[in-house]
Amino acid sequence: MALQWYWDKKVGEAVFDNVYLSDPTKELTINLYEGNALLIMINEYKDKETGKDMYDMFGFFCDKQHMNNCLGLTKGHENIYARNGRLKRISFNKAKSRNYNQIIPALIKAFDDIEIKVYTEGDEEK
Repeated sequence: MALQWYWDKKVGEAVFDNVYLSDPTKELTINLYEGNALLIMINEYKDKETGKDMYDMFGFFCDKQHMNNCLGLTKGHENIYARNGRLKRISFNKAKSRNYNQIIPALIKAFDDIEIKVYTEGDEEK
């Protein structure tokens, strides 16, 4: 099944450091979305030449096992979010994220130094 996310279901943001080789002090903010996976991470930006809105798939967790593999919590796997740019901060809107309570404990185990914010912003659809 193809990965699908819903542009109107943004559930938070993740901030990575040391992603840009040209400027390792620059941070990268990734938007987090709901979809047919545990979590979907999309890099949204404007094209420098055209000014057009663009996006790249940054990462995703299919399910809990895939998340544990990606975070290096499964034997024989390394934390892919700690090698070429480390996950520094992450925030979840608990009114919109149905999986934050599964993801946060794994992040706490996977990172020694991470800032996690959980907030409630009104769900406009209700």
